[in-house]
Amino acid sequence: MKLLMCKKCGDIFNLTFEEKQCKCGDTKGKYVNKLKATYSGEHAIPLGFTNDTLINAICNQPLDGEGEYFKAFVIPENCDTFKKEKD
Repeated sequence: MKLLMCKKCGDIFNLTFEEKQCKCGDTKGKYVNKLKATYSGEHAIPLGFTNDTLINAICNQPLDGEGEYFKAFVIPENCDTFKKEKD
């Protein structure tokens, strides 16, 4: 799963096939097909969740305690499936 974070306003949002933006409007992004996405914004940080670990964490959600961990990461600047467009 691909997400965007805006360092300017702190919003984090998922992507869809329609362009979305953060509350300040600086960070924008959308899927262009099932795998590839584009984003823009001076303050945009691309994030990812490893889908299988997220699904596993949801399936194993505890009743209390710390919660179930899953793998999240900052997507590299040079990524074939998540391209930054020129601002």
